[in-house]
Amino acid sequence: MGLGATGLSLVRFLTKRGARVCVVDGSPSAPGRDQLLKEFPDVDFRAVDVTRDALPASDFIALSPGVPRSSQAIATHLRSGTPVTGDIELFAREVQESADVFAVTGSNGKTTTTALAGELAKCARADARVAGNIGIPILDALDETPNCSTWVLELSSFQLESTQSLALQSAAVINVTDNHLDRYPSFFAYAASKERIFMRARRRVLNRADMWSMSMRRPALDVVTFGADRPGGPADYGIDASGGDMLLMCGSCPITEVSTLGIAGSHNVQNALAALALTSSLGVTGGDQRETLRKFQGMPHRYQYLGRIDGVRLIDDSKATTVVATRSALDGLTAPTWLIAGGDGKGQEFSALGKAARAHCKAVHLIGRDAPAIAASLDVAGVHNETFASLQDATWGALDKAVAGDQILLSPACASWDMFRNYSHRADVFVSAATEWASSRGKTFERRAEGAQ
Repeated sequence: MGLGATGLSLVRFLTKRGARVCVVDGSPSAPGRDQLLKEFPDVDFRAVDVTRDALPASDFIALSPGVPRSSQAIATHLRSGTPVTGDIELFAREVQESADVFAVTGSNGKTTTTALAGELAKCARADARVAGNIGIPILDALDETPNCSTWVLELSSFQLESTQSLALQSAAVINVTDNHLDRYPSFFAYAASKERIFMRARRRVLNRADMWSMSMRRPALDVVTFGADRPGGPADYGIDASGGDMLLMCGSCPITEVSTLGIAGSHNVQNALAALALTSSLGVTGGDQRETLRKFQGMPHRYQYLGRIDGVRLIDDSKATTVVATRSALDGLTAPTWLIAGGDGKGQEFSALGKAARAHCKAVHLIGRDAPAIAASLDVAGVHNETFASLQDATWGALDKAVAGDQILLSPACASWDMFRNYSHRADVFVSAATEWASSRGKTFERRAEGAQ
């Protein structure tokens, strides 16, 4: 059910194991249909309205994470007892029992945390593989490297909804904030979906500064915490700010100076601490930790410095699809900022964005479906804002007014689906707009040098 990248991986996985597969999607022109016909011309494909149509009879339903389990078609099968599972559950049933599996979930920062944890894991296990809600679909990765000894997974709440038997060496809930409230009946239901990551986890990694993460602590279970304060116990991770330079710490042992990290921003310091805590059982040496933290430059579209035009810095944080993510990006800034935000807010409340923008922004340029709701919160906070018809217009408007020393930050606080294919497409449009503006003014877009912050 659902024919995106995950749906195609499900077809490959199940067909290879002898299943007779019928593919169902809500659109007759689903994005993966051409690829399906090319790879599997004999597989039955049907377009179904999940709000009212019945699904074909089946032994079980393999559900893509983008399809809600609450949809009428799925709920009917659940009531009748038909098993409904997802790609992570199928991975859990087939991955080698001897493999060590680590996993990260959270509302913000989980991709950066997972990628960095994967790099740390590779220091101890050369074949360590990052998968899940990052990179290629996990079932394709499993078929490529079935004997992999170590997996580091990014898991969304949608993936966790259909997962029961995933055994984990360590699991992290790095934060829980308002997100996907258009899909869940309440914030509590959303938080409960995140907690499912701990169902069969030996160790819980929790964020001391996040009350929802810490509410998942259980006295009888192995817990490691991280946070911006000093570590509370010998196995916890934190910051010592008592000296001239802030130090990342494990218990009373220093790891490295914050200034040496290859990723910028206070939110990325937290991501680094979470990655260290998650992989602590692998015995990565201090030297390898320091070198990995220095070399890791972050992920595309996650607070990524792009370059300068006439002394104005451009930062791509298109992956910031929540208010908390954008607020974290703003809190890590020191230069005067022109923020570009807006899109599909997924039911979020925007008052916190207004407060952060008042402290850090010269102005906010808005786009997309929820621009009016964001503008209302910014007006209350006394933040100058303008609404534009397109991202190109918003970018050109900021470049027209910015001066040397300013920065333009694309950090939308919203999903991209109302205007773009995905957050990566949104970032591409931002870069194209900046490039075209520079060319039209006879200026140079000085692109980011390797390792620049």
